[in-house]
Amino acid sequence: MMMSQFQSLLHSYGDDVQDKAQTLLQIITKFNAAYCQTIEGTARNIETTELCGGARICYIFHETFGRTLDSIHPLAGLTQMDILTAIRNATGPRPALFVPEVSFELLVKRQIRRLEEPSLRCIELVHEEMQRIIQFCGTEVQQEMLRFPKLHEKIIDVVTQLLRRRLPPTNSMVENLVAIELAYINTKHPDFRPDASLASTLVADDEKARNIPVRRIHGNAPSTYEHEQPKNMTRFMGEQGLPRPALPLEPAASANKDGGANNQNWFSSLIAGPRAETTAPSKEQSRESSPSATPTHQQLALSAFDTIINPDQGVEVGKVPTPPEGGILSPQKPVNLLPEVPMQQTRKLTERESKDCEVIERLIKTYFYIVRKSIQDKVPKAIMHFLVNHVKDNLQSELVKHLYRTEEIDTFLSESPEIAQRRKEAAEMLKALQNANVIIGEIRETHMW
Repeated sequence: MMMSQFQSLLHSYGDDVQDKAQTLLQIITKFNAAYCQTIEGTARNIETTELCGGARICYIFHETFGRTLDSIHPLAGLTQMDILTAIRNATGPRPALFVPEVSFELLVKRQIRRLEEPSLRCIELVHEEMQRIIQFCGTEVQQEMLRFPKLHEKIIDVVTQLLRRRLPPTNSMVENLVAIELAYINTKHPDFRPDASLASTLVADDEKARNIPVRRIHGNAPSTYEHEQPKNMTRFMGEQGLPRPALPLEPAASANKDGGANNQNWFSSLIAGPRAETTAPSKEQSRESSPSATPTHQQLALSAFDTIINPDQGVEVGKVPTPPEGGILSPQKPVNLLPEVPMQQTRKLTERESKDCEVIERLIKTYFYIVRKSIQDKVPKAIMHFLVNHVKDNLQSELVKHLYRTEEIDTFLSESPEIAQRRKEAAEMLKALQNANVIIGEIRETHMW
């Protein structure tokens, strides 16, 4: 019983190295086979306490990465005011008759870019797991690693460098997958075409409903339409003897009306001068009410410029400073008199704006789901091709290239002093047990005679 235990212990420590080159190749081959089997799930000693190797990579692809992409909402970080602002910016100075396609592309690209970060994080997780596989390569390889610690360190270094060199091309490929989706928004995609057609139909129906004429009946008068010009409506109402609508008077006519000219109509107030019986205003009042008394943009700019030059001396509004002799005023800093455009407008959207936002939101959702499905399928494939399979196919050649060197074989295969001492003790104990067994056998034979 004790002999079998020491025999297995001595076998685990290994025999003395006779041919170092052959022993090194055997260790490299064992490590490569154990590493690939751990990834493929065909190892002899399968871990039962936790996921490792290829099973953990599969979990990263379909659970961690998949759930992360599913948790990204197509409209996250996108408000209706953002959509409305994009629509307005896409139309420029022209009011939009239809929802511009440029705004949809701008917004959907903004959402697609959010898929890049989880994809790169998936590469990092797979890289960490492949680095971790070195510790789960099987008991046989682990014993060899303990026996030759310098060889163990060198193997870990070679595998680490190989994995590190494969990170840039893998990251580049995944970034290109997202860039490909951003480069061309395929609105003719088979899965996107039904929603695009439905959205255009909704817009067309909305335009038709908005242009339907509404009839208005005035007694026995013929029917008219609300969308007719006010000129036609005024002429028709004049012909039918209906009261004319009250039109706003000019400021001069309003002043004459307040002064007692109630019988003068609005047309005469525009072309006729002030009546003779009307009391002439004083010079001060006429100066205040005259259009020239109102400060213009040029006067305001000059006043602001003079205020910048002479901050101690105030300039009255409306008073134009005299330019220097033989020259013109040229301010160093332009004065912006335009009102600032508010960045965020908190107001209730109109019916037209709400429908336009709904159309854009629906298109963004549909196209985002298409791209997300494509990224969720292609990123694991890219990682398997550029990282996992490449390491599996080139691991043994990389180990032979960096380890199988004549001048370094003795260094790599130098045993640990502890292992050598334990193997020596185990060999001596096994030899002692064998001798004891022989002596016991001789005593039995002698007693029988």
